[in-house]
Amino acid sequence: MDDLAGEARRLRREGLSVPQIQARLGVSKERLRDWLRGVPPPEWTRRPTAKDDLRERALVLRAQGWSVNDLALELGIARSTAWRWVRHLPLDRDSERARRKREHAALMADGRWERHRRERDERHAAAVASAASEVGSLSDREVLLLGAAVYWCEGAKGKPWRPASKIIFTNSDPGLIRLFLRFLALADVDDERICFRLYIHETADVGAAEQWWMDRLGVGRERFQPTSLKRHRLPVVRKNTGAAYHGCIAVSVRGYRDIYWRIEGLIEAILR
Repeated sequence: MDDLAGEARRLRREGLSVPQIQARLGVSKERLRDWLRGVPPPEWTRRPTAKDDLRERALVLRAQGWSVNDLALELGIARSTAWRWVRHLPLDRDSERARRKREHAALMADGRWERHRRERDERHAAAVASAASEVGSLSDREVLLLGAAVYWCEGAKGKPWRPASKIIFTNSDPGLIRLFLRFLALADVDDERICFRLYIHETADVGAAEQWWMDRLGVGRERFQPTSLKRHRLPVVRKNTGAAYHGCIAVSVRGYRDIYWRIEGLIEAILR
C-alpha cells in the first residue's frame, strides 16, 4: 500500500490529474486524495476562476458608494453573490454616488407626486373658499359668542382658590387675536386698558417679530409691554424656527372683572 501511495505521489508530480492516476492504479478517489494531500496539483489542472475580474470590479465600485443592488445590475450577477463579495465593506452613505442617488430618488418622487399634490391643493383651496362663502359678515352677537368661546379655550381662567382678576388671552394666530380684540370692542373695553406682550424664544429675531405683530394688529409700540424671552434648551428639537416664527401674543385687560363674568355667562349659555 505504501508503494502505491508513493507511486501516486510520483505520478502527481509528473503532471497527471487525479482521474488519470486513479485509472492507472485502480484505487478509489477518496484514498487517492488522502495519498496526494500536500502535493500541489499541476498548473494545467487548475480551473481558472471566471469571476475574479468581476469580484475585483465589485470591490472598486463598492468603495465608490455603489449599493449591492446596483452592483448586481451593473455586473450581471446575483444579488446574493454581490453581497457576499462586498459584505465586509460597509456602504459609504456620504459618498458622491450615494448623494447623487438620493437626489435622483427625491427628484423622481417629486415628479410622481407633483400631480397628486397639485390636485390636492386645488381641492383644498376650493373647500376653504366654499366654507368661507357660507359665513359672510359676522353680526355683533356672533362676534360676542365666538370671542367668548375662543377666550374660554385659550384665555386665563379663574380657579376656586384664585378668582380671576384680569383677562389674558394668548395665541400665535393673528386672526384669533384680531377676533378677540373685536370682542373686547363690542364689550365696551377701552383701548388704553388693553396691552400686549410678546412671548418668543431667545434665538428668534425679536425686533422683527415685534414689528410683525404691530403691523398685523395695527397697534403702536407704546401698547407693548417688554417682550418675554423663552430660554432655549439644547436637548429640545423645535420646529417653530426660521423667518416664519413670530412667537405668540398675550392680550391683557386689567380692571375689567365684569367682562370676565360676562364671558362666563356667555359660555354657560353656549354649553347648555
